Order: sequence, then structure tokens, then C-alpha cells
Amino acid sequence: MKVNENLSVLFLLEKSKMSSDGNAPLWVRVTVNGSRSEFSLGKKVPPAHWDQHSEQVVGAAANKELSIVNKLIAQARTKLETQYFFLANQHTHVTGDMLKKAYKGSLQEKVEPAKPAERTLCQVANYKYSIFARQVKMGLRSSSTLKRWHCTKKKIRHFLHFKFGKWDMPLSTFHYSHAQDFMNYLTLQEGIEENTARKYLKNTKELLQIAADRGWSSINPWASYRIGYDQPERECLSMQDILKLYDKPLLDRLDHVRNIFLFACFTGYAFQEVLSLTPDDVFIGDDGERWIKIERRKTGKPECMRLLPIPADIVDRYKDDPYCVNHHKLLPVKSYHNYNGYLKEVAYLCGIGEDLSTHIARHTFATTICLDNDIPLETVSGLLGHQNVRTTQIYAKVTRKKIANNMGDLEKKLFTSGGKLRFKCCPGGPKLPVKVKAYEKK
Repeated sequence: MKVNENLSVLFLLEKSKMSSDGNAPLWVRVTVNGSRSEFSLGKKVPPAHWDQHSEQVVGAAANKELSIVNKLIAQARTKLETQYFFLANQHTHVTGDMLKKAYKGSLQEKVEPAKPAERTLCQVANYKYSIFARQVKMGLRSSSTLKRWHCTKKKIRHFLHFKFGKWDMPLSTFHYSHAQDFMNYLTLQEGIEENTARKYLKNTKELLQIAADRGWSSINPWASYRIGYDQPERECLSMQDILKLYDKPLLDRLDHVRNIFLFACFTGYAFQEVLSLTPDDVFIGDDGERWIKIERRKTGKPECMRLLPIPADIVDRYKDDPYCVNHHKLLPVKSYHNYNGYLKEVAYLCGIGEDLSTHIARHTFATTICLDNDIPLETVSGLLGHQNVRTTQIYAKVTRKKIANNMGDLEKKLFTSGGKLRFKCCPGGPKLPVKVKAYEKK
């Protein structure tokens, strides 16, 4: 597994050295800056119990000797990463053989722990990336977030080269003022939108805090720097816009894109969630209706939703679609780039002023489909896969239809159908007149 851009650690079976009992020795291959070295972990594993993809022993819970192999692998990986960061602080160039010897305790050059070299910001970024990559591999974190951490390091390196002429700098060189310098570089030099730039600053601030927490630096110089966020306007389609999309005759290449967008409008699924749907995700619920299940990419939690008539009809349209059959997909979702490009054509042909996207479909589901029709915010939060209702509140746009519905309900509670004010005498209170002059509707 690639730990960072300089280090890779791979566990594998050396099947060419398989013993007579059918077991193969477990080896470790370390690659540092292109320099490779291998050594044995001193354990043998039956090939039938080895999964190379996860680099783990599987299906051997009853075998005590094999059950400890996974623990040995985890310990070896942690020790190798620690030794690498230790060597990287003391040497300008680290090789695979040096890491192997350091792991085995046979490295000739002894490092003085009393005088460690100062850590750099990119080394902290590598540390964060390596831990996060392992969490992704175990299914604890999202791979898309891992990519953002890689992009954060790239932006940091470019900023350092722009300001200091170097691709990396010691932690002690960072000051409070460099936060605003980084913000200015991202927005003015790279032309990045402010909210996106703030996310890079937030990640960098987290790296500096990690360094302070682990004793690699005395303080976090950005600790008191406040990183704001401008909540963008959450655009959504009205029911009239949805009807325009639904009724408009379109060419085949645009028709399936329109249908996928409408499916997202009535389910609230993100693009990657729609992309991953298969026919196996649709089932018959206890109410006899069709339901759809999905595991949310961000939270990892399974969610179920009853299919409304329009998305159910869309699913039926593509039941025998060649692409869906060959790829075992519920809907013919292909390229994200082409999908968004075709959506612009669909919006133009249907006379919709908004630039359609999967984000707008998701917002439309939350606001126009659910909240406008009095679905409780807590239910909408669950349907969207949010972990916190506060996240859902950003979708809760108060539309004219919602105000009209609420005022209509209020009128029914306060007034009769003839426009007379409803009232009751309070127990023990003053006696009210039997008749009062009421407001008459004009």
C-alpha cells in the first residue's frame, strides 16, 4: 500500500518458496524513493487464507496461529512508518535498505534522540495522509476526502515555493500572518473561490494543530486564526420546473440524462450514489410497495426509501436497457462530465434558467418535494443521509408555497369557513358575549 509519495509498504506471499505443508512465507516489500528492499516476517500462511487486495489473512478465525498474523502485519506497518519518518528527519536521502535495517535494528548509524531534526509541514501532511489512507482502506473514511488531503499538500507546496522559494519548510518558520498570505495566494494567484480556499486553510490549520499536539512544534501559530464560511444560496427547482422537465419530448441522448436528474429530484441521491445503484437495491417492503436501499457514502449508514411513482417509472424504463443489463446497473449513468454537459442542454430546451446539476436535484428533493409538502425536517435529514439536523437546515429554504400552506392552515384554525373568528371561553374567566362582530371576507 502506498503510504505517501515517497514510501510504499506491501505485504505478500512468496509462493515460489512454498513449504511441503502448502504454506507460503509472508514477506514485506518496502519501496522508498524508488529504492526497493524485501524481508520475511517469519510467518507462513496458506495461500487459500490470504487476500492480496486487503493484505490480510481471511477466514481463519478458528486458527490461533493465523489469527495473530493480521496483528503482526499491523504492528509491522506501524513500525515501518515510524522508522521511515524518524529516518527522514535525520537523512536527506532514505533508501529501502536503510528502512529495512532500521526495522531490524541493524542500522549502523545511530540517531541521537536528544537532537532530532525539526519536522516540516509537508512531513506532517504525509503523516496525516498515511493515517487517513489506512482508515479509508478499513472503510472508516471516504476516498474522496483522502484526495482532498492530497490536494491540500499540493497547494501548500506551491504556496511555500511561491513565498519562500522552497517546496517545504520547518514548522518553526510558520507564523500567524502566513494564514492570510496563504489565503491571498489561493484566491489571487490561483484564482480559487473563497469558500474553497478556506477549506485548504482549515486543513492546514489542522496539520499545525497535529504538530503541536504531538510535540513536533511548541505551538499552533494559526490557533487563533478564524476561518469563516459564506453559506452559498441553495438553488432548487419549483414544481412547475419539474413538470417542464417531465413533459418535454427530448432526443434519446438527452432523455436518459433528464430521467436520471428527475430520479435524483425525487430521491435526493448524490451522483455517486445514483451511479452505484444496482437492481439488487430495490426490494418489496412490508407495505407491498417498492423500496430502495442505499449505503450513504459519507456516513456509511444504510438508508431505505419508498420509491414514489415517478422514480419507480424511471426504474421500469431501464429494466432491460443493454447498458444496465451488461453492467448490472439500475440506471444508465455513465460519465459525470458528459452528464453535467447534457444537463445544460436539457435546461435550455425546457426553458429553465438554472444550470442543472446533481446538487440542484438534491436541493430540490429537500425543499420542493419534502419540506414544501410538510415532511418533518428530521425525516428529510434521514432521507438525505445527514448525521446532524443542523446540516439539513441549510436546505430549509422558506418558499412562497410553504408560507402559503402555513398561513392557510393558520386561517383554518383561527377562522370559520365564513370568515368568523373562532374563540372559546377560558375556564374561570370572564363571561364572553355569545355573539361578536366578526371579520367578514370580502
